[in-house]
Amino acid sequence: MKSTKIFTLLLPLALLTGVLGGCKEDGAAPANPTTNPPTTDPEPLPNTPFTTIPNELVGTWFAAHNAEPLTTNWEKGTFQGEQGYREFRTMVFTKDGKNAQEYTSQVYINGDETKQYLSKVTGTLEYKTTPASLIFHAQAGTVRVFSNKYSGYKESPIIRKDIDAYISVLYGPQATTFPTATNFLDAQRADGTNHFSVRYQKVSGTDAPPTNPDGLYTSPPATGPYVKVGSLYYPTVVIGTQEWMSVNYAGDGGIKVNTKPHYGTFLKFADLNTIPVPAGWRIPTKDDYVKLLASQGLVMSSWESTDGSDLESKRRLGKLMATTGWLKQDGYATNSSGFTAVPANMQAVNGTPNGEGANCLLWTAERNAEDNPVAFKIIQLPSDSFAAFGPYPVGYNPAHLPVRLVRDK
Repeated sequence: MKSTKIFTLLLPLALLTGVLGGCKEDGAAPANPTTNPPTTDPEPLPNTPFTTIPNELVGTWFAAHNAEPLTTNWEKGTFQGEQGYREFRTMVFTKDGKNAQEYTSQVYINGDETKQYLSKVTGTLEYKTTPASLIFHAQAGTVRVFSNKYSGYKESPIIRKDIDAYISVLYGPQATTFPTATNFLDAQRADGTNHFSVRYQKVSGTDAPPTNPDGLYTSPPATGPYVKVGSLYYPTVVIGTQEWMSVNYAGDGGIKVNTKPHYGTFLKFADLNTIPVPAGWRIPTKDDYVKLLASQGLVMSSWESTDGSDLESKRRLGKLMATTGWLKQDGYATNSSGFTAVPANMQAVNGTPNGEGANCLLWTAERNAEDNPVAFKIIQLPSDSFAAFGPYPVGYNPAHLPVRLVRDK
């Protein structure tokens, strides 16, 4: 069981907020600050750090096990929460990192009185890439206290020293951006030196801006050919009789790796049909990848794999591989073809698959005889390096893979 301080970050805030004033009856509008003026002049807001945050994190998120976002409870003057260790939290993340909000609730029982605390804290967001983290810096807040001893709630500002002590950090936040399905944000929340896993669900109707990691491909490349897919411009390369995107598709939908935007968008096979494929272009077939390999003098066996132990085969395969990012530094990854295969591996909504740095996985447009989606793979093992095709069954937690586009020249 986790330490109680995991879910009692707001305990000092609730207990040290000073004199609570203004009892609000159920169903009535929140107390109007103009009719309940503070007894002292408000303190100026601190100048806390802020940065822009990745587009996929923008929006309103609530703990996935909560019945509804706490923003709804705040608007209605109702309460949601329980005594114990489960997290009740809603976060409103803004693109510019300003005027962000966090809502949390706690329940405490003292004798025959049950008190329910619902807090709203406003602040700024600071996103860092090394390591990936999202820090909420509190500026001001309000707490509402519900009790079985009275109807409605009492409300007051959270005092400055408790705002200054407020800590909220997410490590390694990763959010999905599915166009139609429910989206989730997974991360590690700090508890002192320990981290624990958290999952948040996105509130519908709070869509982020179009996902375009770090502004990649917003303009045509300065030199060389390109293809426009949706609103983005992707560099291309002619290899043999084909023209390929030389980077992974990075449009809307799917999963992003915030710190590695060149990995592009990881998509479920079922979402490939959401890509606005330009006329003349297509999602590659197995035959397209066979031709790509053949252009480098590589032949697949009857097992649909190149010879991973053959030295010359490994050198030829290296002509398709990006010069950086691969774990094994054998010198064969020259990318002389310009294809720039990156070892992004795959992503999944639940879990973190192993293989980054050693696996380049790219969707094909095909399914196998068992109706499982098929991917093209470049696999780098400690001894062998080879290209192959392999199925990725859909199941309950389908694989999310990058994808390229190709056309005939």
